[in-house]
Amino acid sequence: MRLLFLTLAFVSSAAIAQDNTSPPPPDGIAVETVGLNPGEAKTFVLRPGKNHQLLVPAAIDDTGAISVTYTNSAGKSAITVTSGLGPMTYKVLSDPTGSGGYVDAGTFTMRGNGTATTETFNRDLGAIVVGEFKQAG
Repeated sequence: MRLLFLTLAFVSSAAIAQDNTSPPPPDGIAVETVGLNPGEAKTFVLRPGKNHQLLVPAAIDDTGAISVTYTNSAGKSAITVTSGLGPMTYKVLSDPTGSGGYVDAGTFTMRGNGTATTETFNRDLGAIVVGEFKQAG
């Protein structure tokens, strides 16, 4: 019976791990990130972790929610970030070749207070990860 319980626990945790579609954080990034492919949008809230910042999935109308929408059209990419929080900076890493080799696409500032901020790129970023949210100023 004990073996059956341990086997079920392992299978359940493996299934949960497979549900996580976000790529692992690249080397040197000490915070949790959220991964997006073109056409995707994700909403989350920031929570402190033991040694890093957590990005916890949330509803768009949750207090402190940050929404990130990523689009790509005609070889150009755009990232729109909206939040009711004050101005914050955030980092974007991109994988333009699809190889899993994420590179720094830049650090940007969202306006906050419910105002959408859009960053545009004259290139295809491929898959992206967004993280390192910090109060601006």
